[in-house]
Amino acid sequence: MGALAGCTPPAPQAPAHEVPAMAPAPRPVPAPAAVVAAPPPVLEPSPPAPESPPAPESPPPEPEVEVTLLVEDPYKMGERPDQKTFAAQREDILDRRHWNSGGLGELRGDAPEPEGHPDPRVTVTVTRVEGPHSQKDLQRILRKYHWINVVRCYRLGAYKDPLLRGWTKGRFDLSAAGKVKGKKLLDTELKDPDVAQCLVDRLDAVPLPGAARGSRVFVEMKVSPGDDPMPPPDDLLLPGDGKLPAEAMRAGVEGGLAAFEACYRSAFDYAPGLWGRIILRFHVTEHGKLDEAFQAGSRFPDPRVRQCVERAARKLRFDKPEGGDIRFMVPIRFFTDRANTARPDSG
Repeated sequence: MGALAGCTPPAPQAPAHEVPAMAPAPRPVPAPAAVVAAPPPVLEPSPPAPESPPAPESPPPEPEVEVTLLVEDPYKMGERPDQKTFAAQREDILDRRHWNSGGLGELRGDAPEPEGHPDPRVTVTVTRVEGPHSQKDLQRILRKYHWINVVRCYRLGAYKDPLLRGWTKGRFDLSAAGKVKGKKLLDTELKDPDVAQCLVDRLDAVPLPGAARGSRVFVEMKVSPGDDPMPPPDDLLLPGDGKLPAEAMRAGVEGGLAAFEACYRSAFDYAPGLWGRIILRFHVTEHGKLDEAFQAGSRFPDPRVRQCVERAARKLRFDKPEGGDIRFMVPIRFFTDRANTARPDSG
């Protein structure tokens, strides 16, 4: 059948599986918003930092103190050589007296007390009173005045036995006028009976009060060593029969000068102008053992330094003397470039 004139044939249809899928229309992208920069914050100006005060200048260090320890000529006890002329002898006496006392100079603080408890420990107790005298008053007075008698009695035995200690009990009758009589040693644990008897015998050296009538007083005295040895009683200080050259005495002492200087320098914090003279008295036995070293005849103004020097001196060694024991003296002068050692009457 032929085609009809004037008619447009229809467009051919594509199969369903060939119809192209329609892509979704793209979404319009909005234009980016204009970014407006925020104005910077207005900062208040910071106040200027306060100026630090200048650091204080450190004082310049003090120059080291120049110390001199002058060892004078040693001599056997009782054999010190005297000056030949009267004028020289008088000058020597005045000079030694001046140096034996010494001086502290201008103090920067309080001088400390000696270390430990160098004196013997003493306790005096009134245990009972039969009569009108006040037990409390008697004990107070005896503790105040009798302790020095106890120390002196203790020296009779302590130089031989440094560990001597113990109690001693005694009694005495006290009259209405305060007079001590009828002293009696009752008991003691001291190993030296002479010391114990002395403790009781010296009770009458204390001034005691009176009362309406007499009383019987019972007392107990305790004594024990201190931290330093006790020197012998003065009446037992003998030169000895031994001989030791002065050079040997000096050599032994010079072995301790470094320790002596350390003792001396320990006082400079509070007494930089300290000066003086220490006369050391030594006792060396016939076997060459040093068993005594004490200050004798001088009064060094700082007891702490004196104590330190004595303790150092007890560690020294000396040659064995010939012919027996010996006591000898070694004077030492301590001074610095800052000490005023001038004698007022020297002109």
